[in-house]
Amino acid sequence: MLYLDLGLESQMRLMAESAVMRMDQLEIQTGTRTMALWVSLAMENLVYNSAPGVGPIQGARGSRYPDELKAVLRDWAPLLEEAHQGYGGDWPTRAMSVVDRMRRAMGTMTDTMQASLQAKAELLGYRLLAATPEQIPEAWAIERFAEELVRGGGGSFVLSSFLRKLDKSIRAEGGGALWQVISQGRDLGAKGWMIEVPDVKSIQATVFDRPTILLAHSLGGEEEVPPGVVGIITPDAPDVLAHISVRARNLNVLFATCFDPDEFEGLARFVGKRVECKLAGNRVTVEEMTGDPVSGDGLGESAAEEGAGLKIDLPPPADFSVYALPESAIDPDARPKIFGAKSANIVRSRRTLPDWIQTPRSAVIPFGVFEKVMAHGDNREVAEEYQRLVDEELHSSATPLEVLEELRMCIMRLEAPSEMVEAVKQALVDSEIIQPGQLEGSDWDDAFQALKGVWASKWNDRAYFSCSKAGIGIEFVQMAVLVQRLVEAEYAFVLHTVNPSTNDAAYMYGEVVVGLGETLVGNFPGRALGFQMRKDMSAAPEVQSLPSKSTGLFGGGLIFRSDSNGEDLPGFAGAGLYDSIPMVTNSERTLQYYKERLVTDKAFAEELMRGLAKVAVDVEGVYGGAPQDIEGCYKDGKFFVVQTRPQV
Repeated sequence: MLYLDLGLESQMRLMAESAVMRMDQLEIQTGTRTMALWVSLAMENLVYNSAPGVGPIQGARGSRYPDELKAVLRDWAPLLEEAHQGYGGDWPTRAMSVVDRMRRAMGTMTDTMQASLQAKAELLGYRLLAATPEQIPEAWAIERFAEELVRGGGGSFVLSSFLRKLDKSIRAEGGGALWQVISQGRDLGAKGWMIEVPDVKSIQATVFDRPTILLAHSLGGEEEVPPGVVGIITPDAPDVLAHISVRARNLNVLFATCFDPDEFEGLARFVGKRVECKLAGNRVTVEEMTGDPVSGDGLGESAAEEGAGLKIDLPPPADFSVYALPESAIDPDARPKIFGAKSANIVRSRRTLPDWIQTPRSAVIPFGVFEKVMAHGDNREVAEEYQRLVDEELHSSATPLEVLEELRMCIMRLEAPSEMVEAVKQALVDSEIIQPGQLEGSDWDDAFQALKGVWASKWNDRAYFSCSKAGIGIEFVQMAVLVQRLVEAEYAFVLHTVNPSTNDAAYMYGEVVVGLGETLVGNFPGRALGFQMRKDMSAAPEVQSLPSKSTGLFGGGLIFRSDSNGEDLPGFAGAGLYDSIPMVTNSERTLQYYKERLVTDKAFAEELMRGLAKVAVDVEGVYGGAPQDIEGCYKDGKFFVVQTRPQV
């Protein structure tokens, strides 16, 4: 049976490789239908090989990889049937969302195999090589063992080949542009020296001393733009409203996705050269620059020196006042500020938005409470260690990321003074967020862990790099915490009342995901439903991407939201730097879009998008027409706004 299986695998690969070679000779629709069938066969083969088992998709953490392969195959089945009935309409757009998810599943499979096998192959291989240097294994075979195993894996490598061609074919049929410009850069482009990097996260602490354009093979969306970087081109597609997308627009950094793998690989010829990137419609053109780099093109200046004068002043630190404020005691216009703009805005919204837009009740743990808890006698040893790390280690260490982790661990060891516990519970009761007698015992322990997690996020990596670049002393950042009850959302959304990619104030832009919003603001892999719509409602919504997120988060309970004094400052977009943490871990579910009405029910989807456009218009109106960045959710036919801030 094993040899039969190997023989069938080999035969399938031979047939498929022959088919791949002939695809370019076919008329585009015929080729697309043929590739759709081969993709289905190859994916089914991969599921049998890599994700055995029967029964429903569980969606549990331990079965996420097998479930993802099964879910993608199930989502593809109706699209394959449509293709062979003569596809048309929005088929290319819907197919592209599944193809995007297939590629991601393939990448996960490759990474899993690499992690599982390569270290063992190297351990065994190098010992064999030392024992028999004149014989196999050769060094190159050891280094590429896992890669060659994937390439030789029959249907898996064939699937990758077909997906590459199918992607281009579907885009040619109108399923999506070959480029997506997320940030237009300074003067509609960027000039600099191009370098190639495997990812952005590993180099986000690097300071480039000349204007640099990154050719980045991967990114997650949570990274900070490194100092000196004026442009980023990547094959990955982060959400338009992801952290790195917002930061790129705030810093006037060109940020674009190239979906054509051949064109992206072709850009490698510019690595090490001075180039100019220009926007040409909805794509980016790259040309080598000639002449003296010191005169005329601005590239002789040091990029690090150019940003050295940036200095953002934090508001003066607030002293301890009270441990917690119920909603009735929150004055959005109070001076001096003892909480951040997030708390002020949501309470103002709750009091001024029209009744059809729901807002959750709020309580605030204000500035100064963290410092008060740290100074409590029960936390003396923790406080001494914390202060030593801040004063002596952080700015002198060659490995600041390790110090940041130690600082976060220090905060998580804090004990809550009894007077604080009672004050927080009472504020939550007074705000009608919990009932008297709730949040006792282990429930309080879970709540305090979440609260400390928000305080600790002051020292996360992206906040450290972002504050350093802006000249903000991160040790002077103060953290208030907004406490709300999570709406158990069917869908979550982020809206910008001015389209951030085009800066066209006539259009709003929105992104929607299934379940809670962390998969969107946390930039989980995959894309959201992205759309724009005229704010005068004179035309139908324009869908720009269909959802392809693999995971949906679901749940309720309390959520503790960061609300620092280092956010929404003039000249500095601090949104998304710090964490918001639910008291109860959300449940995760592998999403199956073939039965998700956001995708299958066009009338419902359009009604939802129109409702979101009206939310954007009404919220913007309440804030005097100032562009707004809005987060919220949808449940049981109702729209909820959970926070709004000025759009940058």
